[in-house]
This record gives sequence, structure tokens and C-alpha cells, in this order.
Amino acid sequence: MAEETLKVRVIVPDLWRERKMEFAPNTSVAAIKQAALPKLLGDDDVDPSAYYIEYFEKEVLDESRTLAELGVPEGGVISIRAYDLDHPAPFKG
Repeated sequence: MAEETLKVRVIVPDLWRERKMEFAPNTSVAAIKQAALPKLLGDDDVDPSAYYIEYFEKEVLDESRTLAELGVPEGGVISIRAYDLDHPAPFKG
């Protein structure tokens, strides 16, 4: 039996980019960000740590959480946004 997948919309709203993608429910949002950014931005050298994930317009602070843990349904929307002055990256020092 094939593993179940969810079709989700992954968007970079600030750039008006969108792609429908399929992931297993146990896929982490970090893995989604890593897989989707090069496709959405057309750049294989993009740094995923410069971006954060939103689901229902709230930042997902723990990117190890999975689609299933977040309750993302078929056709759900995952947003990827760049850190900027209004939303700086978490301090790691």
C-alpha cells in the first residue's frame, strides 16, 4: 500500500509565488521549507534559515512539527516568509 500524502499549497505571499505539492502527513515543516523554497524561488542555493513558516497566519516556532501535528488538511496552505526588520530571525547567541 502506498503511503498516504496530502496535497498542500505552499506559498511565498510576499513574492506572489505558489506551488501545489504533495507531502506525507509526517513531514516536518522544516523539510517542506527546504523542499519548496528552491522550487518557488528558482534558486538552489537559497538559505532556508532566512525564512520562517506560517500556518493560519501564525508562525510555526517549532519547525520539527509535522503536517499531521499541525492539523493541516488536504488543500491546506503553508506560507513561507522571509525574516525582515518587522519580523527578525530568532537570536541564536
